[in-house]
Amino acid sequence: MCRKCNAISLSSNCFLSQAQQRDRYGCHHNVLEDLGYALFLATFLRDCFSFLPSYSPQLVLDYGCGPNPALVQLMQKVSARQRSGGEGGKIEGSGSVDFQQVVSLEQLVDLLAVKLPPLPESDCILGWDPFFAPKKSLAGRKASLVLCLEVAEHFEDPQEGFDGLAACCAEGGYVAVGTLPIPDPMNIPEGFKGWWYKDDLTHVSFYTEKAMTACGSASGLEYLGKASPRIFLFRKQGDA
Repeated sequence: MCRKCNAISLSSNCFLSQAQQRDRYGCHHNVLEDLGYALFLATFLRDCFSFLPSYSPQLVLDYGCGPNPALVQLMQKVSARQRSGGEGGKIEGSGSVDFQQVVSLEQLVDLLAVKLPPLPESDCILGWDPFFAPKKSLAGRKASLVLCLEVAEHFEDPQEGFDGLAACCAEGGYVAVGTLPIPDPMNIPEGFKGWWYKDDLTHVSFYTEKAMTACGSASGLEYLGKASPRIFLFRKQGDA
């Protein structure tokens, strides 16, 4: 446990091997056909863009997209829907981005298409993953929006992980990190031992808001605040 920011990182003897990690991630069934998971992704997008009103990114990168790049696929579907000329918004009473009435992926895409700002075309919505998409690159470009959802807790070296996020982001661009922070207050070590989020063997780093701020600052990312209790927004220093 860091005495300065109260972050918690497991010791290296707790880390799974690269092969074990890849096998475990390969068992994840995070697909858009699972409507509950699609709604989880949609909530992440809604909260990110609510924090950045009217912001329309030119190039989006899902950092750590996994074996099934569902977040990339969802954004691509929304982008295509926005460009189709359809009205969308099939859900009655959808004045706010409320997903309670959504019963299908099509409805979800319709709702996001009219509620999110314009997304870039599909070929400007990309995914990268060290295990499953390591060779996909930005072709020398930098992303104007880097999304990192349920990935930061897997960073064996948090600062190195944040450096990677910053390296992909254009100056003046944004980075959104979604992870479950350490509850405040939490008794250490008793409370941590009973915390469900640490039970995944690939979860090795856990953050407080202070830790997020420190990691971002050391990587040249200005901390802007929380888009939700578990989404932290940063801006890369420099002109847009």
